[in-house]
Amino acid sequence: MAQSDDRGTGERALVTGAAGFVGGHLWRRLLGDGVEAVGLDMVPSRRGIPEGARFLQVDIRDGEAVRRAIAEVRPTVVYHLAAQASVVVSMRDPVGDVEANVIGSLQLARAAMEHGARRFVFFSTGGALFGAPEVIPIAEDYPAQPESVYGASKLAAERYLALVTRGSDTELSVVRPGNIYGPWQDPHGEAGVVAIFAQRMLANEDCTIYGDGGQLRDYVYVEDVVDAAVRAASHEAATCNIGTGTPTSTRRVFDVIATNVGYERPPILAPERAGDIKQIAQDATKARALWGWAPQVAFEDGIARTVEFFRTQRA
Repeated sequence: MAQSDDRGTGERALVTGAAGFVGGHLWRRLLGDGVEAVGLDMVPSRRGIPEGARFLQVDIRDGEAVRRAIAEVRPTVVYHLAAQASVVVSMRDPVGDVEANVIGSLQLARAAMEHGARRFVFFSTGGALFGAPEVIPIAEDYPAQPESVYGASKLAAERYLALVTRGSDTELSVVRPGNIYGPWQDPHGEAGVVAIFAQRMLANEDCTIYGDGGQLRDYVYVEDVVDAAVRAASHEAATCNIGTGTPTSTRRVFDVIATNVGYERPPILAPERAGDIKQIAQDATKARALWGWAPQVAFEDGIARTVEFFRTQRA
């Protein structure tokens, strides 16, 4: 059933992963929209806490702490972005990945249901669920065949959440984004090639491409993804891909960033990493139809904005 858009008129939101890249953008977007939005994460926010906002430092793997947080906030909407988000880490520590992405998600959803949340918006992945699809872009019904523990844990969480919310008053929306990039992405982690390349190029340091650079991904700007999340809470409950539908190679990412920076070093090529896929791009037709969503920021424009952000940060 479609939901009316009641943001700013008494809605209370909880954003998990609010200290992170996408969660931080979403939290601030909701606050700017007039929503009573509380941030939650296991670590402090490196961007700080917006004036007048509330932030809870909670590890979603701690079931009792999660229940206390939900009981305190009593959110009408939960945006669940907290996760173990690295493919590489998931292959190295599969148990830790499952504890965070599956068990943590279930604990949060059950507490949200108990305290009357009307909508649970789960951030899954569009890039790691489908293995190596033969045809791209792919729609939501393409057979899921994850090739990493991270992809498998996100798929398992989707299915468990669908089961536990079925027949309840809490509706589930699932956002399956492509490769998200933009300002405030962490360039020091193992994910986020745009941030890593931008930071290293601005410092005139070597950049490493794993594989031959021909890997194809669907890069979608962070503000577009945040807009999709907001729509996932206020429109029909559904599972939707969020991407541009256009595959972009790692080598093209390198070249476009290099052009913006004025970087002249060639990339260093290294062996492919376990769990990485060859190609992926998302067909977002369903999101357009049900949520009225479409990407607004072109790849070249998004890269230019991102490079300028990191340039300003360095200054």
